Amino acid sequence: MMTMKRSAQVGSLFAIISSCLLLASIVNTRHAAVISNTNEDTQLQQNDQSSLRRLVHPQQRIMTGRRLQEQPETNLPPRPAVKLPPPPAVVNELAPSRLNEEQKKQRIKAFLGGIYPHLDDDMLPKYLRDTMPREKLSVMDVWDVDKDIAFFWHIPKASGSTLKNIMNFCFDLKRAENTDGLPSMEFKRNNILNMDTTSPDGLDKSFEYREEIFSSGIDLIVSNYFLAGAALFTERHRGRTFTILRHPIEIAQSLFHYRKKAKWERTYRKDWNQITFKDYANSESYIGNWVVHQLTGTMPWVQLTDEHLEQAKNILKKKVFVGIADQMDETVRQLREYFGWKEKEPFCAFNYLHSNPSNTNPHPLIERGSETWNLLAKKEKYDMALYHFALELFAGQREMIRMVKVYRDGGA
Repeated sequence: MMTMKRSAQVGSLFAIISSCLLLASIVNTRHAAVISNTNEDTQLQQNDQSSLRRLVHPQQRIMTGRRLQEQPETNLPPRPAVKLPPPPAVVNELAPSRLNEEQKKQRIKAFLGGIYPHLDDDMLPKYLRDTMPREKLSVMDVWDVDKDIAFFWHIPKASGSTLKNIMNFCFDLKRAENTDGLPSMEFKRNNILNMDTTSPDGLDKSFEYREEIFSSGIDLIVSNYFLAGAALFTERHRGRTFTILRHPIEIAQSLFHYRKKAKWERTYRKDWNQITFKDYANSESYIGNWVVHQLTGTMPWVQLTDEHLEQAKNILKKKVFVGIADQMDETVRQLREYFGWKEKEPFCAFNYLHSNPSNTNPHPLIERGSETWNLLAKKEKYDMALYHFALELFAGQREMIRMVKVYRDGGA
């Protein structure tokens, strides 16, 4: 009887142990499955976040249906080294952020000339004559040939030096230009009064002595500054303005190669010998749209708009008789007819244009349509538009000349 009871107890104990083992096995199996699934989810999430981190800054929060937690910088994979470009070879000294107020004033004076003309109701220089005589006005109302002075706005590298020689030696015109030391009211060279009208300091001095300059018998004022040059004229001595325009990209190339070798010029740039023209065109130092800036009195750090362009067109059309550097024979012919200049000897101007051009500057040319050309076409957007407008004015000036002769000479 005792033996049977013990056997039953042992059997029950065995059954209990077997049940426990079976339950433990089931639990372990399920736990292993949970761990496996959790590891897979964790790996997928890490891969997901790793991909996102390659696209965005680690401190950004990305919304993709749920918000990912910010990842500390230390958890990021190492970033590849980035090779920074070298600093620009040419620094933009005209950037306003680099200048204090006094320096800004000096830059404005250097760029625009430092003196400014009286303006009329149309915001045009008051004492510059209109290029086209207005109807129903007498000759004296339009021009006073005894007191009016020609004003040559000399755009750099646009055949200005050649034209100055033609005006001096072929048309016998007297002009003011500093040629010998300190400015003085003396004719130091043939037809040249030794007064400076091309630099800001010289313009200050010439403004002070302008009545004496006009009374000296000069026929012509020459200046690179449109507004500052216009400021020299008065109600008694008005200016009749002309200029020569050249394709803006051609001017840019010529100026770059000239200024890096012209040690005698105040604009000489020795540092430009260390860079290429392409480097210069790509640099922040490149100043585009110089003609529009000068006509509208805006500094290079001012963002030009279509309104500036329209203002420049209006000034050019009403106040400036235009010549074109690529058509110098016709330019000189028109100037002679427009102003009534008399050539001292036959073919004198022709010989200067074709046998003895002044201040020539041979240099490599960039190809039209090249990367650098297209870049400059964008940087010179407004001057390019103004140049093409000037071509139209130039083509239409023949009729203007006929009308001017009627007013000036009383005949066709």
